[in-house]
Amino acid sequence: MWSSPKVFHVGMYAILLFFTVCFLLPPLLIVTNSFMSSFELANRYSRDFTPANSFSGMGVYTVHFVQFSLVPSVVSVKQYVSLFFVTPFYLGLFLNSVKLTVPIVLGLILVSAPAAYVFEVAEFRFKEVLFFIYIVIMLLPLQVTIVPNFIIAQFIHTNGTYLAIILPAIFNPFGVFLIRQFLKGIPHEYIEAARIDGAGHGRAFLWVILPLAKGAVASLAILMFVEYWNVVDQAIVFIQDITAEPLSSYMSHMSGDMTVIFALSVFYMLPVVLVFLFGQEYMVEGIQLSGIK
Repeated sequence: MWSSPKVFHVGMYAILLFFTVCFLLPPLLIVTNSFMSSFELANRYSRDFTPANSFSGMGVYTVHFVQFSLVPSVVSVKQYVSLFFVTPFYLGLFLNSVKLTVPIVLGLILVSAPAAYVFEVAEFRFKEVLFFIYIVIMLLPLQVTIVPNFIIAQFIHTNGTYLAIILPAIFNPFGVFLIRQFLKGIPHEYIEAARIDGAGHGRAFLWVILPLAKGAVASLAILMFVEYWNVVDQAIVFIQDITAEPLSSYMSHMSGDMTVIFALSVFYMLPVVLVFLFGQEYMVEGIQLSGIK
């Protein structure tokens, strides 16, 4: 007979397995359905009543339903051929997302890491008050800050360009908060030893603190990449030209061929999945040592 701790562990594993399947099922459906033919997708997901997706009574279709399936009846790659070789417009939108996300991530790291070092090492009046304001701003929802950002973008004539999204993003206070929490776990004796050896704050930061904080910097880069790769609201507000839209905002109002939509969704997910796969160790290390639960 099983002991109670073993039953508890088995139950916990079963619960975790259930939630894992729930989280993995939607992306798995997107990947497998992206290989379905247009005819099969139309029969499974079309809003129109067809013999394959509805019940009929007395010759009239009365109940409409959706047929989910993980396995395509016929595997097709025509949609991927169309995506990569026939319709270059989608590749242009993907490139727009890269142009928007990469400068934000790099700029955020360049601004946040030195600012976090100053908050942790320097001593000046109202330092903690200022940091508290950072936290308050970090907790504000996007809907509160997007209107002031729009007014400022009009004032400095960046509305309609990527700068209207990039400039506020690189000053996101979350980066300063995350890296400073990490720096709290680094003994200040390292900095004092570098200072005794003649290094200024700049060299101490570059050659002592920054290598130790690579986990926090990597986790910040991953989290912010995901955040702004999925940008929608800011792009809808600031970008009016459809050809300049990032792929995320275009897909939010995309309609048409379901096969292309599924294939484009897989293509859109791929960078985020790769970033997590190659950076998950750094992200876990950075978040754990930053004290964020």
